[in-house]
Formats: sequence, C-alpha cells, structure tokens
Amino acid sequence: MEEYINVNKVRRAFSGATSHYDSHAELQREIGQRLVDHLNFTKIEPKSILDIGCGTGFFTRLLAEKYKKADIYAADLSESMVNHTRSMQERRWPWQGKYQHTVCDAVALPFRDNTFDLVASNLAMQWVPAPSAMMKEMRRVLAPGGLILFSTFGRRTLVELKQTLAHINIDHTNSVLPFPDVMSLGNSLGETAVEAPVTDADIFTLTYPDTMSLVRELKGIGASAAAIQGRGGGLYGRALLRNIETHYKKHYADSDGRIHATFEALYAQAWYKEPGYAERDNTIPIQLI
Repeated sequence: MEEYINVNKVRRAFSGATSHYDSHAELQREIGQRLVDHLNFTKIEPKSILDIGCGTGFFTRLLAEKYKKADIYAADLSESMVNHTRSMQERRWPWQGKYQHTVCDAVALPFRDNTFDLVASNLAMQWVPAPSAMMKEMRRVLAPGGLILFSTFGRRTLVELKQTLAHINIDHTNSVLPFPDVMSLGNSLGETAVEAPVTDADIFTLTYPDTMSLVRELKGIGASAAAIQGRGGGLYGRALLRNIETHYKKHYADSDGRIHATFEALYAQAWYKEPGYAERDNTIPIQLI
C-alpha cells in the first residue's frame, strides 16, 4: 500500500470534504453501526476509548452512546475533521465521560503504551499507507485485557469500476485502491501479538443514476484518486468518464438504467492478553464469511 497512498493528499482531500461529507456518507454510517454492533458480542466495559480516523464524528458518537461513562479520544489526520467532531460533541453529545481530540497519523499515535481499553476505527485503514503498521500502533496503545475493533473496505469493493477500467485499457491500480481480502486481513492482524483475532465481511450493492453520480459520491467523501501516488488533481477526466459510462451502462446497469457498484466491508477484532492473563470466554465467535 505504501506505493499507492500519498498521506498529504489524503489529508487535503478529507479536509476539503468536511463540510459535505455527511451528505454522502450513508454507507459509512451503516458500516459504522454494524461495527459497533460487534461489541454486543463482548462483555467489555472500557474506561478509555480511542477512535482512530474519527472523521466527522458519527462513529465516535456511537461509541459514546454505548459507553456513557468512558473517556473518549477522537483522532484524525485532518484537523478540520477533528474540529468538526469536537464541535458536534460540545453541542449534541452529553455523557459522563471525558472527551479529548488530537490530530495525528494512525501509524504514529501520540499516546503511551497500554493506554486504552478499546481501540477502534471505522473505515480509515484503507487510507493508511501501511495498514500493518496501523494495526501494530493499535496494539501498542491497547491495555491488557483490551479490544481492537476496526473496519476497512475489502477486495471486492468497486469491482465493476475496476473491470470497466481494465476493459478500456486503463490501469485501475492508479485509480482504485488495492483493498485486502478477508483472509489476508486476518493474517495481518494475527501477526500483531493479539489473542483470538476474528474477521468477517458484508457485501453492499448500491445503485446510482449514472457513473458521474458514483464519482461525485466518491469525491464527496474525500475518496479522490488524487490521494493515490502519481495521480493529478482530478478523479477522472471527461473523455475517460464518457468511456467509463458507455461500458458501465452496457455491463453493470439494471433494467431501469441505474448502474450498480459493489462495496465490501471487512470487520476485525482481537484481544490483547499479557502472559498469565486469564483465558477469555466472553466472546461469541463471529462466523467467517
């Protein structure tokens, strides 16, 4: 992933999307809700929580609502996203715990080892150049007995767009991120000195009036191809969009002419157990899909 992601462009893209992000992020909210629902299968009662890649704060709010007495730290690469989350919290999210925020890189968290009981992240990992380094940081700041919980997009995400680009002889690796599959994600998590790593997946099929509507939504949530190394400022040029539209409509449209796009959400969780720590029996296994 290191060769694909430009961190500075990611920061600028998401900072520029702050004001309109929520109007395009219905899928992100649904995945966030499903991710926090994974916590219903555990007995964890965290006193301190870290949300990495807080964005505009939707997932942070879900965590605050579930654990009303916990101290919550919201972190993001984008300062404008962090400020938005903080302002929303101050106006709308009263709870008994403390709230703090920080602007930081997910692979260089400004926290001491063994700080948090729950380290969570919703759909941020795909924008990190080295996901394995992010997992190691999550594990580093996790306290004994704590839980790592995160989501990211999987390999089948935007498969129709990848196939369309390949058909018109465009290298899709320069336009669509190389997302992991569920097995490789689980393997990477298992290499970070954690206990009982579990992964599962969901498939979503969304429909749009045309490919421009899909591109606008991707841009609206900051997912601009400008974040990929070597690309310029725009997501796609007009001539390329016309070619994409022609092929996409022919092969990936419903009977009413609406195109469809696949998104795969991967979920992962794991515990941190020190040597001598009692074996856990409070997790209901989640079936691997």
